[in-house]
Amino acid sequence: MSHFPNKYHAFICTQARPDGHPRGCCTSRGGGKPLFERLLAKVSEKNLWEAGVSVASSSCLGFCKLGPLMVVYPQGIWYKLESEADVDEVVESHFANDKPVERLMVVPSK
Repeated sequence: MSHFPNKYHAFICTQARPDGHPRGCCTSRGGGKPLFERLLAKVSEKNLWEAGVSVASSSCLGFCKLGPLMVVYPQGIWYKLESEADVDEVVESHFANDKPVERLMVVPSK
């Protein structure tokens, strides 16, 4: 039995750093708040809250070179999301149909 209360819990980095910051940020790479808002909209549209999908914004996830990033627990799957279409694909395939999207997966390393 899992001790994890949700089927999936996704965190999207919405970190915003000043221009020129050495680590950069997911927001400056086209991610951040717009992708988080899209995720919220798609999960709501499909009523996936009822199926145990939970989403949250996050500050830095620690792997800035790979961003924009989302991590999905309890599996610990990391996704690089570059567009709203990528978010839509993860919601439809992973969250609605339990099939992770391999082409968007990344392995975090510093």
